Amino acid sequence: MNGIKQGLLVAAAAAALIIVAFGTYFLFAHPSLISVVTFFSVVPVFLIVGLGFFRIARNRN
Repeated sequence: MNGIKQGLLVAAAAAALIIVAFGTYFLFAHPSLISVVTFFSVVPVFLIVGLGFFRIARNRN
């Protein structure tokens, strides 16, 4: 059961970091005010969540 929880944490972290990548892509591919606002409001949250999930999964033994 522990391996399933760790796998789900890694999958959630990967999904959060993919959202960060999409936000960064739209910031540079379609520069506008809405992409800048979206980047600075969405990306930090999902970056913290994604890296936090990776940290929890790594510490879970």
